[in-house]
Amino acid sequence: MILPILGILVLIWMFFTFKARQRTRYCRWRENHSRDTPEGRYFICMTCGTETFSDNNMPPQICLKPDRTST
Repeated sequence: MILPILGILVLIWMFFTFKARQRTRYCRWRENHSRDTPEGRYFICMTCGTETFSDNNMPPQICLKPDRTST
């Protein structure tokens, strides 16, 4: 009885993990500490070349390239 429930919970976890990564699946964010500012860290996407500053010191959670945000 416990095994089917555990299997369903694992599938649900996998689904939500997959959906959360859909928005950044093409992005590979890298930090460039030489361009950091007191307001935030500098990140550049190695795939599309998009550059951004982050005020929470974490890479963006969505793709910032305009033609990729709709996918």
